[in-house]
Amino acid sequence: MSETTAPGEEFLADLEEAMRDVVDPELGINVVDLGLVYGMNLEEGDEGTVALIDMTLTSAACPLTDVIEDQSRSALVGSGLVDEIRINWVWNPPWGPDKITEDGREQLRALGFTV
Repeated sequence: MSETTAPGEEFLADLEEAMRDVVDPELGINVVDLGLVYGMNLEEGDEGTVALIDMTLTSAACPLTDVIEDQSRSALVGSGLVDEIRINWVWNPPWGPDKITEDGREQLRALGFTV
């Protein structure tokens, strides 16, 4: 049996910080600052502590979900924060430039994008 728990604010901040190591392969900006991470939670079960991540992509047709999943696993499991991850790909609400953080906008401007 598994149990979903709400992570404490400090642990959630640690998860978010680790997810900043996950970079969108097309844009070269981390998925947190791009606004692709919609939510995170934890589940305790047979696999140990599992990070449940609601995440979207800039396009539903993006072929790079495997790359982002691998990077996410490396960032969260590799750091020892959790034992496993599960990504729930979410398409509603759709991603848009309004979801990009100010840090993400600065990074995109540095790459020559107008945002």
